Amino acid sequence: MTHRLHLLVEQLDLATEHALASAEALGPRAYVAPVPGQWAAAQVINHLLTAEKSIVGALRKTLTSNPDSLRISTFKNQLRSGLLRLALRLPGLKFKVPPTLPPPAAPEYLEPLPEMRKQWVSIRRELEQVLNEFPSNKLNHTVFRHPRAGWLTIGQTVTSVLDHTLHHQRQLNRISNTLK
Repeated sequence: MTHRLHLLVEQLDLATEHALASAEALGPRAYVAPVPGQWAAAQVINHLLTAEKSIVGALRKTLTSNPDSLRISTFKNQLRSGLLRLALRLPGLKFKVPPTLPPPAAPEYLEPLPEMRKQWVSIRRELEQVLNEFPSNKLNHTVFRHPRAGWLTIGQTVTSVLDHTLHHQRQLNRISNTLK
């Protein structure tokens, strides 16, 4: 794993821990939607977990299928990645869940937050393993197709996971403030 990817994973670990702590601080209210039709904190955590699990699976598939067929990132890929970063960082901007991910289950069907935490730790270790095994000569090649931004490099993919987590942290903050 490159130093840059290692730093991104460290930032992602901190962001994940903050998101989990925000939801856990709500106790049983983590499973209560602040307003009908909005997500409960536990649903946000479940969504983040599901998204990261999907991304890690896609990365594994890409790297095991035929890594020699990967394409070099173009200016268009870089531009779209930059626009994704900007969109995820703009406050108040909302997105629909991409069709590649299932919508979060109703709060009463979700697992307890400690179980989601265990799953997230496991998925994060898988991500680290993928990054450790990633060929250094493919760092500027596209490896993951984001549902909105298109093809991303490994660095852009990890950055998008971080930005996605930070985007939903704002949502968790709003939920916490509403339920206080």
